Amino acid sequence: MMDTVYEMRGYIILEGFPLLAHETLCGGAAERARLFCTTFDPGALQFDSLVMQRYQGAALGSREFKMRLVELVAAAIHQIAILLFQSDDKVHSKEDIHAVVSWKKEPEWIVLALRSRVLQEYPDPRPTSFYHVKYLDHHQYPHGLADVAGYWAEDRIFGGVTCFDRGPSGIECNDIYFLSGRKLMTFRVWRLLNRQFNDLVEFLLSEQPCASPFPIMATDENRHRHHPWDAMALHHIFRDPWERKLPPVRPEDRDVVTSE
Repeated sequence: MMDTVYEMRGYIILEGFPLLAHETLCGGAAERARLFCTTFDPGALQFDSLVMQRYQGAALGSREFKMRLVELVAAAIHQIAILLFQSDDKVHSKEDIHAVVSWKKEPEWIVLALRSRVLQEYPDPRPTSFYHVKYLDHHQYPHGLADVAGYWAEDRIFGGVTCFDRGPSGIECNDIYFLSGRKLMTFRVWRLLNRQFNDLVEFLLSEQPCASPFPIMATDENRHRHHPWDAMALHHIFRDPWERKLPPVRPEDRDVVTSE
């Protein structure tokens, strides 16, 4: 729905975009989702052996165990999104989907100061409508565009893609961070407060229904933040080392000191 699109940072919305009138769920979409939930077999999920070993090797109840649990759940959400993205059971036809993701606004002449004209070029379309603007390097992902949709699903559910302080070894879980894709959220990689992390873990471990903490959003209190380039290049903060293709030098982004 377009409400979701409007919330996403970096989404390209131009006049004539095919989804502009898409204000509600398509007929049958909710029913398909419910059927998927009731018939889903968790045995279909295949986890990286190292992820499983790290989870199983963590002391039960320890902070590392809790972080490894979150890592496993994030990987599960990612995989389920991959399965849905790759499924042929869709409300729209392949032709309709292709028409949306390949749509491009044609260049047009813009009048400047009532005298001169300039040919306005518009950006190329994204390869899928389901994306987090920092996770678009699908050519290096194991499942290609389906992984892009997986990161999008994590961001929509959790409030950000789950990253960890991997330490010099690249496999540790020293701390937990989110990289959020919403417009009104910081673009930096931000560390969860202990309260936020505990609420998240309590929800995952609860045997009885309880209030969902999702999506978890950064506030003025989440002051431990890193520029996305610094986080990965200097501080070893990521989920997987191949998730983002970093430029060789830090981008010269506008950087101001505010809570956002």
